[in-house]
Amino acid sequence: MQTHDLIAYAKAQIVDCKGVEAANGILKFLNENNNTEVICVACSGGSDSVFLVKYILEKFPNLKSRLAILHFNHNLRGDESDGDEQFVKTLANDCGAAFYSEKLKNRPENVSEDRLRRLRNEFFERALGKFNSKVLVLGHQKNDIAETLLMRMVRASDTAGLSSPRAITIFQKKYLKLRPLLNFTKQELEAFLRNAKVAWRDDKSNFENDFFRNKIRNIILPKIQEVAGKFDVIKNLASAKQNVEEADHAVSFFAQKYLNGRNLGGNLEISDLKDLPIAVLKRIFTEFLAANGFDVRRSYIQTFLDKMRMSRTTTFSVGKQNFIKFDGNSFYVTTGEQCDGWAIEDLKIGQNCLPNGKFLEIQSVKISKEIRKNLKNTDRSKQCYAAIEKISEISVKKYQSHFQYVAFGHNSERKLGDVLTAKIISKEDKLSLPVIFVSGKVCWVPHLPVSDHFKIKTTNDWALLLTYA
Repeated sequence: MQTHDLIAYAKAQIVDCKGVEAANGILKFLNENNNTEVICVACSGGSDSVFLVKYILEKFPNLKSRLAILHFNHNLRGDESDGDEQFVKTLANDCGAAFYSEKLKNRPENVSEDRLRRLRNEFFERALGKFNSKVLVLGHQKNDIAETLLMRMVRASDTAGLSSPRAITIFQKKYLKLRPLLNFTKQELEAFLRNAKVAWRDDKSNFENDFFRNKIRNIILPKIQEVAGKFDVIKNLASAKQNVEEADHAVSFFAQKYLNGRNLGGNLEISDLKDLPIAVLKRIFTEFLAANGFDVRRSYIQTFLDKMRMSRTTTFSVGKQNFIKFDGNSFYVTTGEQCDGWAIEDLKIGQNCLPNGKFLEIQSVKISKEIRKNLKNTDRSKQCYAAIEKISEISVKKYQSHFQYVAFGHNSERKLGDVLTAKIISKEDKLSLPVIFVSGKVCWVPHLPVSDHFKIKTTNDWALLLTYA
């Protein structure tokens, strides 16, 4: 089976929700056919991955000559980490399999689960390239499903996120990740290894509660099992995940049915979208963002939904000088240079890209004595503090002389064109200035003090720090 055939076969199994059966089916096909595809197996030295190696050798013996065992040395536990690497190397040699490892030379300053996962995945891609392989087999099991589901629920993941880990994953559109052990519990794997007198390495850090996953594993799941009584929590959470995965496939099916044959490059019409279920709409918007190379953020998806429901024209940033406009009928991609007379809505805390090539950073800050002392010394061309009781609707529009602004210390409104006339700023620079609105009122324009509506008072404890650069 050629690589493209493997990918096509895997896609069909994913659609049919065949899961572990399909993951094993791919390994079975590779085992029974004269294929030269190298099978890469991730192995940490722990019980899961050691069982995985033994499982593949016993169930698919013809793969032995094409097996490559991969090990990533995180280098977080000194000699113990090196011991894990040597253990896996010995295991590979005993099995007659190829071995490839890398050692993390520079420990990240801030060690986090996400950071380590990214480093591991980057290693796997390099290793797959080294062996010219398209198949990576991983030892995730049923306990991993339960832990991941609880973690994703806390993070308010959608159905796609709650469906992880999947038995088959296609990544970079050309690689397969197979997880054939998802029907086994960790206890079952370890019982098999003990009975077979097969050794493994225990990572002591797994029993510490520094990481979120470890806290779920060591604290939360045992407590849930204690409260649940006769219910098998690991088994039932895995079943719940399967139900969510099947629902996610349905969402994906109907979204793809709508998108079939449509070119999402830069334009998305909504004339026949409005009556679709929200979950399907979200998936369509996700596909639209991905098709145009943008980050898929929850805030972007919600903005899509809000604007479509209100049928209100708007423009919002999706980063790197890219914007999406909505004209009431279609969403379409545009760039800063094309945003004449721009208006950007739904600005978020953090850095926001503007069509003039600059950024507006929004921070919520506690008003300290030092801030109060230096308010008058703030560089008005770049920064201002605005008294905001709660995070309100923040938008920014390109400068227009007729916008009404209440000068600091005054009660009456004046046109911005009149206020900026005497300022030392060129006409060209003035015409590209952003005007920041909060709840529909002008809050700040660079080179001017904050509007009187938003001046800091002695009763204010918090403010928005706006930085234009």
